[in-house]
Amino acid sequence: MKSNFFEEKFLPIASKIGNQRHLLALRDGIMFAMPLMIIGSIFITLAWLEVEKYQNFMASIFGDNWSAFGDVVYNATLGILTIIAVFGVGYSLASSYKVDNKNIDGIPAGVLALSGYFIISFLSNFKLGKEQVSAWSPDLFTAQYLFVGLIVAIITAEIYRFFLQKKIIITLPDTVPPTVARSFTALIPGFVIIVLFLLIRLGFAYTSWENLATFIREVVSKPFTLAGSTYIGTLIACLMEHFLWSFGIHGSSIITAFMEPIWIQNSDANLHAVKEGSKVLPHIVTYSFYENGIWMGGSGATLPVAIYMLFFAKSNLLKKVGKLAIGPSIFNVNEPIMFGLPVVLNPFLMIPYILAPIAVLTITYFGTDLGIFPYTNGTMPPWTTPYFISGYLMTGGKLMGVVMQLVAFAVAFTIWFPFIKMWDKKNLEMEKANN
Repeated sequence: MKSNFFEEKFLPIASKIGNQRHLLALRDGIMFAMPLMIIGSIFITLAWLEVEKYQNFMASIFGDNWSAFGDVVYNATLGILTIIAVFGVGYSLASSYKVDNKNIDGIPAGVLALSGYFIISFLSNFKLGKEQVSAWSPDLFTAQYLFVGLIVAIITAEIYRFFLQKKIIITLPDTVPPTVARSFTALIPGFVIIVLFLLIRLGFAYTSWENLATFIREVVSKPFTLAGSTYIGTLIACLMEHFLWSFGIHGSSIITAFMEPIWIQNSDANLHAVKEGSKVLPHIVTYSFYENGIWMGGSGATLPVAIYMLFFAKSNLLKKVGKLAIGPSIFNVNEPIMFGLPVVLNPFLMIPYILAPIAVLTITYFGTDLGIFPYTNGTMPPWTTPYFISGYLMTGGKLMGVVMQLVAFAVAFTIWFPFIKMWDKKNLEMEKANN
């Protein structure tokens, strides 16, 4: 009865959520910035690695100001993350719609989203010598205003596709080059989008928030950010991710679409605190804390499972899956385990698959909160970075970051061991019976 309920009622709803175009656009749009996030994190780690002997050695070769390249690379990578994401989300969402059975060209929507973002963004006053100058604050380009940019991108893409689908555009003959025709196609929706954001800017100038960006940060995004930065909020996200995965739905894609912008903002805030020399970082839960810490060998903290199967399994099934799974698991890819054991739709293995990451989250969160383990310093190693290496990198070269992951691994192994051992025994008995 329960199985029928999940198959007939729950799975269709969860599947629709997983394929919801706005969530997919958020995920794919932020992925535009992923190469810059990875490259920036590598250079920042090299520049700000908190190992005294390393810093002294580099300074002796390149001079005291040797690490200045870290700021340069940060400004050109993580420092423009929101700008890239605004274009990416606007482009991805518009491209997901069709006109005359053809996908819309999303490039104009991405460009218009950038324009709209700058229109609603406020200017700041800076002192240049003895003069005051007005300019956009560099903070507008970083992840601090990522939520604002994502909302602007979604509004822009929806307006753009509406005008195209309703044929409220300037159409040129087929003989006109595509690049020229595309420019004229964007004129009418572009004019409406820019006027809309201009009116929004003028309207908010008469409120206590003064601008849309401040309103979204303080009223719209702040509750989500607070929830996603707490243990309870992260616990709920972790539960939902692994519960969905247990039924074959890509829970990671759904949950990260909601939570990744929050965790990236938290990472950026920690990184700013490190740059300013602060010893107290503002956030425990960051992009790296979850995607490099909780994903141990992949979702479900399944690295211990791969190691058990490779070295201790007795059944042929687990031995074969172990050989296939160990390589991907090192880089946090665990589909061979999910569908090879399988874990998906397996009520017995669902239990440790859900419990292990919750235990890892709990121990690492409260261990960090109590000062036993170090905070993640804001750098964002790729989620495919092997476990233990990522613990060292995401904490700025602290060995206690590795210790934290060793403890988490031991806990996950303890939870998985009785279940995977019994599953191994059951498969061995089935194989003997078949033989």
